[in-house]
Amino acid sequence: MTDTLRAGAHPAFIAALIELRESAGQPSYSQMQRLSRAPGVPKELPGSTLSDILNGKRERLPDWGLVASFVMVCHRHAELTGLPTEALGTVEQWQARWRAARNEPPRPHATGSYDLYRTPAEEAERRTSRTVARLVRLAGDGDSESAYRLAIIHVLTGESAQARYWIHAAVQQRHPDAEALDGNPHPIEFAANMSFTYGRAYEQEGPAKLDIARFYYRLAAEHGHPRAAERLRALRAVPFGKLLPAPIPTEHRP
Repeated sequence: MTDTLRAGAHPAFIAALIELRESAGQPSYSQMQRLSRAPGVPKELPGSTLSDILNGKRERLPDWGLVASFVMVCHRHAELTGLPTEALGTVEQWQARWRAARNEPPRPHATGSYDLYRTPAEEAERRTSRTVARLVRLAGDGDSESAYRLAIIHVLTGESAQARYWIHAAVQQRHPDAEALDGNPHPIEFAANMSFTYGRAYEQEGPAKLDIARFYYRLAAEHGHPRAAERLRALRAVPFGKLLPAPIPTEHRP
């Protein structure tokens, strides 16, 4: 299968490129074009090309030269702005991802409605990835709460190197709970309780935040938090975009 497949058949790959750019500090199109002129970068990245790719206006999956340049430029911008690059992925990893997207059969065009009892999968993935990317940007600007939340997330996803990095950042930025997490003998249980707390807070903000609430509840439920599992089941029974049937009682923070 060639690169003639429509980019719309591969929304997950395009969403991943959007997430990569956000995680690298959201460089502007002009910054990316300038950085792509550096020696060793395969192709220059004109702003119009970037806009077309990221906004789904291109009829073809981006060729590998463009993707490789995109990845290299994002790494360079993250380095220049002091953001961590470990989670951005290597050029080799992105090439494997690009090949998988290129060889994936086109998905049939949706003719019906979404499953009413959950957020559409691609939309949910995109929203949660944007949430993490936003935390990375804020943490890179010195926001201790964002660094702390990233530490909680990475503890629960088993990414120990990233968890250590963000715990250290939260401690350095003087987050009031960072040292408690750093020295806790049961960090997973501690992080699961915090993740449940975040999920509950987002749930109380209303329908627009339910996908983020699900994200945090799922992290906690996967590590045995019973109340998180209960809330996750309740949210999955609520049609996408609808209000919960009853308000959630306020509880003390665990």
